[in-house]
Amino acid sequence: MQTGKAGLPLRTITTVMMALTGASLFIAFMLEDLSGLAPDQSAALSRMLVLRYILAMAIGGALAGWLLAGLFGRRGLRGWFLALLGGIVTALIAGLLGSAVGLLPDLLADGFSMGDLIAVAFGLLVFPLALAGQPLLLALWLILIGLTHLWARRARDLRRLS
Repeated sequence: MQTGKAGLPLRTITTVMMALTGASLFIAFMLEDLSGLAPDQSAALSRMLVLRYILAMAIGGALAGWLLAGLFGRRGLRGWFLALLGGIVTALIAGLLGSAVGLLPDLLADGFSMGDLIAVAFGLLVFPLALAGQPLLLALWLILIGLTHLWARRARDLRRLS
């Protein structure tokens, strides 16, 4: 098992960081959408539904981070490229899985329909839509990916030393 300074395994690092990233992207996406709503539309929006999807996107990010942990923490320029690729792929998978997890209660209550498949597939767009026209959010996302990569590299280095 690959561990960091605090004894955190590499997969735990990427799982936690990608959960944070997935939830953050969804929050940014929602805030942008909510700013365009009329006050009466905003009041009618279920806060529990929004919280359910924030949690679902965090779960999607955690699963994606766990699955793709091997792309983070590698040395050199190739390692940075893999981390960037890993960040993009985990964000896309997080949106897809988060959308599926968020719809799960509705699927269990109402059954599956083709419209649900479209709603789940729309989860792939959370990442690009959240970043569209948001250079500050893109910078924040790059910082989170960079921190994940550096923390994962430290975990790999400490494992190599022990």
